[in-house]
Amino acid sequence: MNRRSVLKALAAAALTLMAAPSAQAQQWLVNSVIQNQIVETAICDGALKKHQKLPDICAKYPKYASGAAAQNPAPAASKAAAASMKFSPDAGDDSLQKLADSLGGDAQERQQMLLLVNAGKQLFEQKYAGKGWNDNVAGAFAFFIIATSTVYSDSEPTAAAQDTLFAAIGSTLAQSPDLANASAREKTALYNSLTACAGLSLLFYIDGKQQGNAAQVGKAKEMAAGFSRKLLNLEPQALAAML
Repeated sequence: MNRRSVLKALAAAALTLMAAPSAQAQQWLVNSVIQNQIVETAICDGALKKHQKLPDICAKYPKYASGAAAQNPAPAASKAAAASMKFSPDAGDDSLQKLADSLGGDAQERQQMLLLVNAGKQLFEQKYAGKGWNDNVAGAFAFFIIATSTVYSDSEPTAAAQDTLFAAIGSTLAQSPDLANASAREKTALYNSLTACAGLSLLFYIDGKQQGNAAQVGKAKEMAAGFSRKLLNLEPQALAAML
């Protein structure tokens, strides 16, 4: 199966996966409460930064009780919190293999999918090498949001916006006891799942753009939107608004 055929098969398989029961996709993630808290507080922080009215979802978080008077963490503190989300990968993790198996129809397709899944993760790790995002749960969440925003809006966020998002997510994660108590195996599965899914849709999008294939770009957008809904329970435009 050549690269073009694999990409087409990937799109079809990913769209099928996204139409499956939510529990199938959610098995990749450690805790949906953590995911929603990260995304929602980042949205609230973004509204404050832009001096916009706080969305209704912010009301349930004490830090936003004072409305516009609430302040974001100091930059240095946010960066330190993001750095604290580093972990040592679990050598026995098989989350990428499971993802590839769910996307491939037969042994050959599953092997091809595993190569693409790993390529998606590698895209992230190469792009953010030296920034402290690799083997970092905050980095995985930030990349998922950035990749989804890029595919959805046809525009990559600025480096400054990406760094701000990474720090904000790290600050939120550092306050989560659920994540603090999560094992290295759980963090590895969460990290791999987020980076691989985000990387898959971004690779498909980039290839479509380079080939001038509008249909493929459209499928990439559909894929990114589907992963956004299944993994974070949010529409892609909500993620794009965070940047």
